[in-house]
Amino acid sequence: MAAWRRRFSRALPARFAFVAKQELLAHPLSATPLKRLDAAFVERFDAARSAADSQALEARLSSGDALVFFPEGTFRDLPGLLPFRMGAFLAAARAGVPVVPVTLAGTRALLPGDCRWPRHSPLTVTVHPALRPAGADWAAALALRDAARARILAHLGEPDAA
Repeated sequence: MAAWRRRFSRALPARFAFVAKQELLAHPLSATPLKRLDAAFVERFDAARSAADSQALEARLSSGDALVFFPEGTFRDLPGLLPFRMGAFLAAARAGVPVVPVTLAGTRALLPGDCRWPRHSPLTVTVHPALRPAGADWAAALALRDAARARILAHLGEPDAA
């Protein structure tokens, strides 16, 4: 296992997977490492496929897997925290598992949206306390999303772009 993966995986549970948008499979520079990491891919534009992918994610959460989501769903050059997509929070609420918000500050300088290779730049990672769902419904998922986004925004050092 690569040294970076060993160091990174020490901060994560034993069983985890990244969740990535299906479109990344079309790009070898992203597809190959994500496949090797056993990432879960989700469809964002086909409603039926998206629903099936969400059910599969809920099943993984219920079986004990930890999933690493990037809830903005995209990279961009302009500063500011975008609105969060609901998938991670709905899956967590339905599976009854906590959400652990993580702020990655400095990623925009490290990997600008139009750049294929990372640049040398500091990155700060802040792991926040877990948020537990108050139920398994849409309202509980909304509350998780809003609480996670507020914690991340407070430590990001960028404006609210919602």
